[in-house]
Amino acid sequence: MKNLILSELSLPELKKYESQIELVVIPVGSHEQHGPNMVFATDSVLAFELSKKIGEIFFPRILICPPITLGNSYHHMDFYGTMTLRPETFIHLIIDMAESLKKHKINKILLLNGHGGNRHALGVAVTKIKFELGLKVGWIGPDLGEDLLEKEQRSSITGHACETEVSMALYLAPWLVKKENLSKGILKNSLYKRRSWWRQVPWSFNDITENGALGDATLASYELGEKITKHVLKKYQEFINEYFFSH
Repeated sequence: MKNLILSELSLPELKKYESQIELVVIPVGSHEQHGPNMVFATDSVLAFELSKKIGEIFFPRILICPPITLGNSYHHMDFYGTMTLRPETFIHLIIDMAESLKKHKINKILLLNGHGGNRHALGVAVTKIKFELGLKVGWIGPDLGEDLLEKEQRSSITGHACETEVSMALYLAPWLVKKENLSKGILKNSLYKRRSWWRQVPWSFNDITENGALGDATLASYELGEKITKHVLKKYQEFINEYFFSH
C-alpha cells in the first residue's frame, strides 16, 4: 500500500492505520465544460490525482477522502452540460464532511482544490470550520505554483483547458484529454485578465471564449505536465509540513 484512499479501504484496513493518520485531504473539483480539449470531470480528477500523490509522499500520515465532484461553476453555465452548486450548498457539504471527520477524532483537514471558481466559497468554509468546529484547516490549489506557471505558459490568457491544464492532465490522467480535438481558445474581445481589477468582478466564460477554452492546448505536453506537477507538489509538501506538521 502506497497511500491511504478512504473509498478504497475496508474498515479493518483503515483501523490498522488509525493511530498514524494526522491529516485528512479532501479533493475538491467541479463538473463543467472544458471546451473541445478535456472532459467535464477534469477539475475533480486532477484534484484527486494530486491528492493521491500527496498521500504517497506522506504515507501513512495522510488519509485521502472521496473527492467533491461538484463545485461553484455559475460562470460556465452558458455551456451545455455544466452543473453547479450554490455556494451555500457547497459550503454546507464541506462543513458536514468536516463534522463527520471530527466525530472520528480527525482535527486537521486540508481541502485540495482543482477549480478556480471554488476559491471564495472555500475561504468561507475553512473559516467556519476553524472557528465553529475548532479544527486546524486550510485549502490550497494550483495558485501555489504560479511562479512556475508564469514562466511556462506561452499564451497571454490561460487558466482553463489551456496548455497548462492539458499538460498536467497528460501527466496525471491522460484519459481526460481529447488529443484528437486539441484546439486553441477562441477568445472574444473582453477585459478578462487584461485589467488589474479582473478578479474583482464576476465573469461568464461565454463572454470570454467562443469554444470554452483559454490559451493554446496544442502546446501541451507530457513533459511540461511533469515539470508543473512536480513543482506544485513540492509547494504543497512545504505548506503541509510548515502549517500542519511543524507543531
